[in-house]
Amino acid sequence: MLVKNIFMELRSRLRSCNVYITTNIDFKKDCNLKINIQSNCIVLNYYDYENDDTITRRDSLSSVESLSDYSEDESDVTCIIPIQEFCFIIPNSMSCLKIEKNTISFRILTEPKKGGNFYTEIISAETENKEIKVEKLNTNLKLDNEVKFACANCSNIISNNFVKFNRILELPSTNLDMSEWFCHGNGSHSHGHGHDHNHTSQSQSQTDVLKPNKLDFLYRLTFFVVNNNILSERSNKFNSKRTVFHCNRCLAWLGLKSKDTVKLYNADIKIHNTNTEKHVFSHKNSLHNISTDDFIYTIESMTREFNLGLQYTIMCKIVLECAISDAKKQYLLIWVMDRELQVLRNIESHKQSDIILLQSSLLTKILYKIEPELNNEVETWLSDPTVVSTDISKSMFSHGVSHLEHMSLKVPECFRYTNGYCVSYLKA
Repeated sequence: MLVKNIFMELRSRLRSCNVYITTNIDFKKDCNLKINIQSNCIVLNYYDYENDDTITRRDSLSSVESLSDYSEDESDVTCIIPIQEFCFIIPNSMSCLKIEKNTISFRILTEPKKGGNFYTEIISAETENKEIKVEKLNTNLKLDNEVKFACANCSNIISNNFVKFNRILELPSTNLDMSEWFCHGNGSHSHGHGHDHNHTSQSQSQTDVLKPNKLDFLYRLTFFVVNNNILSERSNKFNSKRTVFHCNRCLAWLGLKSKDTVKLYNADIKIHNTNTEKHVFSHKNSLHNISTDDFIYTIESMTREFNLGLQYTIMCKIVLECAISDAKKQYLLIWVMDRELQVLRNIESHKQSDIILLQSSLLTKILYKIEPELNNEVETWLSDPTVVSTDISKSMFSHGVSHLEHMSLKVPECFRYTNGYCVSYLKA
């Protein structure tokens, strides 16, 4: 089989499509390939010269040019990629062709599927809604539930026996100013919220404002904040001199502590209710890893809130912070480039060798960079009022980075890095 994987970025408004094809053939030595761009499909013809001594190459020309006068019947392997279901291609519009090792990449121009041409388009009154919808979290904790909190890693109970909350409240958006949360001065108010700060120096002061009552359960994104009085004496004593809250049995990273409150993270905590054991929040469309699910949900939610009320989606910058010790943090800088990017990929279940069928989905394209410590670039991002940031758990950071590294493999290595940042996508 010639083609192993196909990944296309289709931008209908720009009339362009970036095509990345991974093959099972190494073109490093001989690029015996012909690419035929037709209006409804892309045709790849591969010629195996090593097994056919009757064919000679003209070394004065490039391998693609030298094969242009051969017919498809002469090729050893032919692969057809139909694309008319999603758009029409302008024939002979291929540019930026790059063939390296076992990858082929190029750019083609497209025409609208529903009428028009490259310069004009017929737009119907009923336009399709192609926005990525952020799935609402399923909350598995109710007011009438009596639950115990346990470490997700070792099932060690960290709460003070069963807990039944009087109030379960969602905290406000990150884009609100602290002064907008109260109808009077918050100095005399017993409830507040340390929202996802735009600068690290604000973090402590905002966390201090947050003082939930003993039986208040306050949550946002994929973390929740509780009064430490509901936690067991053993857990509180073990973490009395720590900023990072650990399990007192297995030392697993569970959350962050500030005075009388503890911020715990969904992926690292489970609730026990009679005979059931589950996370506080669950996802409808899960990737079978709660930390990765929480990581993706956090980015998608913050991006949606950033663009809330705007007519057009603009690029959003996010800083995800992770405390790895009491005195040290690591940072993940994320630049959301395209939130509703239409991507075409080959259907894995379709095994027909000569015809490859495509399926369409919407992904979020991002640039990301890992910074192991606070430096000038991180400080510049955090001091920018247009950048949003939040703390995430250690497991979310590690699993999230693994997810981004895996998704970056969708594009060839030569297109994977730009200006020190790595190109990747959210979701599978």
